[in-house]
Amino acid sequence: MKLPAALLAVVAVAIGVYPSTRAAEIAAKRANDWESAVRAAGSEGQVTIYATSGFEPVFESFQKRYPAIKLNPIVGRGNQLAQKVLAERRAGKYLADVYLGGIGTPYSMFYRSGLLEPIEPLLTLPENVDSSKWFQGKFHYADDEGKYIFVFEMALRSDVVYNTQLVRPEEITSYWSFLVPKWKGKIAAIDPHKTGVATSSSLSFFYYHPELGPEFLRKLFGQMDLIFSSDPRQLLDWLAVGRFSLAFFATDADIAVKQGLPIGRFLPTAFKEGVYGRPQRGTVSTFQRAPHPNAALVFINWLLSRDGQNVFQKAFAEDFSLSAREDISKDHLPSAYRLSKDSKFFPAYRPEYIDTKAAIKVIDDVLKK
Repeated sequence: MKLPAALLAVVAVAIGVYPSTRAAEIAAKRANDWESAVRAAGSEGQVTIYATSGFEPVFESFQKRYPAIKLNPIVGRGNQLAQKVLAERRAGKYLADVYLGGIGTPYSMFYRSGLLEPIEPLLTLPENVDSSKWFQGKFHYADDEGKYIFVFEMALRSDVVYNTQLVRPEEITSYWSFLVPKWKGKIAAIDPHKTGVATSSSLSFFYYHPELGPEFLRKLFGQMDLIFSSDPRQLLDWLAVGRFSLAFFATDADIAVKQGLPIGRFLPTAFKEGVYGRPQRGTVSTFQRAPHPNAALVFINWLLSRDGQNVFQKAFAEDFSLSAREDISKDHLPSAYRLSKDSKFFPAYRPEYIDTKAAIKVIDDVLKK
């Protein structure tokens, strides 16, 4: 849901957003070609990146490639970083150049407040200009206008897991397979009212998918006698000891698998309806009135280049994170996690699928009955 226009106007004034002068100011400082941008970035001398955890290998590689640009990382949780940026701007301080992380913070806190610059005008490195190098032959964005929050990661996910001693995964070929009588009373789930990436993305997938929709949710929650937990660890414990055969909205299942527990995660290729894709942490955006606009331009271009995307993908290989750039090798990933033209892919990162209120209402209605 978008913030009311009047409230956005108040926020804009409070944090120093002045559209008519801001664009001209940044355009005047930014170089027009790649070589000039690199020289100008060296003169600026630094770039400040606000990022969620795990990007250290990316930062180290950039620093080695561009030693004249000191990279200042500010690492934390998305909501903490958002509050920091907003507090700085209210105090008239413009310290952040670039944000790296998932979609929630940049969309709800930065994009809706009008704090971001479009990304595409910054794509100056020749290899980055061609959108055909990316999945589906286009650039992907997670904002309403398709300009500000660049998505460079597509993690294919299914948040349904199973007890390997009680379920034969080959017998599940569709999400509708979970609705047969043999699974009644044998499915646990995280309470759908509990917010979280896995829960919200799965709910969006089920509700908006043309082959599933509200009817699937009505039958799953209304006929299968699901048992809810608000604790992801408890959910996996129930599954591991065989109290339940299946679990929905499960997180940290990969950790349980590595610990040798009898838990398996359905592969992205298991279901005829496909799975949802979203960046776990792979979006980049840049701020208006960034203090180091040329250094930000150089960092963003390097990050989205083949070199930068190779570094990113290797850094998060254990999470099956997949660069959306198609001209880099995916050989280290299991084939089921690789995107292809034939992949049934639901873009859960798109803003039109973020709101889960309608899905929750469907669930509440059937639970009342």
